Amino acid sequence: MHLSFNERQVLELVFLGTVVSRVEMAQTLGLTGASITRIVSRLMDEGLIDESSEKSGQQGQPRRNLSIVAGRRLSAGVNFSRKQVQLALIDLAGHVVGVENSPITEPHAKQIVAATRRGLAKLLDENARTRADLVGFGVSVPGNFGRNSRDFRAHELFPQIEGLSFADDLVALFDAPVFFENDGACAVLGEYMFGAGRGTNHVFLIHVGHGVGGGGIVEGRLFKGANGNACLPGAIYPIGAARPSGQDLLDHLAEQGLPDIELTDDDLNGGEARPFINAWINRAGEQLGRTAQIISGLFDPTMILIGGRLPRWINEGLSDRAGEFIGKNPGPSRGLKTVGLVPSKLGQCSGSVGAASLPLFANYFAGAVNDTFSNYRNGWRGNTNSLRR
Repeated sequence: MHLSFNERQVLELVFLGTVVSRVEMAQTLGLTGASITRIVSRLMDEGLIDESSEKSGQQGQPRRNLSIVAGRRLSAGVNFSRKQVQLALIDLAGHVVGVENSPITEPHAKQIVAATRRGLAKLLDENARTRADLVGFGVSVPGNFGRNSRDFRAHELFPQIEGLSFADDLVALFDAPVFFENDGACAVLGEYMFGAGRGTNHVFLIHVGHGVGGGGIVEGRLFKGANGNACLPGAIYPIGAARPSGQDLLDHLAEQGLPDIELTDDDLNGGEARPFINAWINRAGEQLGRTAQIISGLFDPTMILIGGRLPRWINEGLSDRAGEFIGKNPGPSRGLKTVGLVPSKLGQCSGSVGAASLPLFANYFAGAVNDTFSNYRNGWRGNTNSLRR
């Protein structure tokens, strides 16, 4: 099913739930009542939306509200670390149907594909679904893209996936399109659609994984830049110096006698590591406050989120410490305030949920087809037909 731009606009309003009646939609979008009726009828015929009557107790016709049909359009996504592959299954109604974590010994292509196959099969089986029910599959990857679709430079901790060595094997698993984006872009899209940034048209997310990445939503569109690598604040803090990254945290813990901890390990949720993590939060949170100051001046977002691979309590601590810095320092320019950090609502599931959001956004959201900020769409990420098998 291919939706027109106006159909996507209507569906997006229903998804966000801020405008739920036909009259309000016509006023918001500047369309005629007849156009809204025609669009709504088609979306209902396709099983995407439903309409219910709201009884107000007053005379006259009851108000009719629109909503997304739950469970009818499913998407899956994968995100991985050095020790774990995480799968998420979501639907267009905004529900996270399920999340499955599968351990791996190293992020080798074969292990990632095998864990993806097992995790997805389990999620689908638990929910009485098959791969044929998926509208698409998203993959969150740690690294940067070049102009050529095969030119992918992995984060230095993931040399096994240089050039997306596992992409063909993943694509072969599905009859639906497969989408690839970097982890920051996936995380911010997931928060925009399902998390703390839901419906906020100007959002920036600082992604604290092994490095310091990011992603942005501008005017309801995923802001990717020329090659899909926009919104990377990590260069503010050079590698080799103290920086607010996940690897920096792990190095700090190793110096305190706690080596061999991974960002997905339970050790980060408390115990003997907590006082050392708190010390790191105190320094890294101040750095992120400075980062928020720069982002506020460059992007003027409504909201800046902090998320990625860290547990929620660490994100909350970083947000609070950044707030202290922001409160004591001027904004990025005269009359401008630094936007405070808001912890991710999706937490450590932001990567997989964000990856699963990619096919839904591409198929049903207006921002995917009205992308005036990206005049170049490279290979796999722009032309999803090339991913069909």
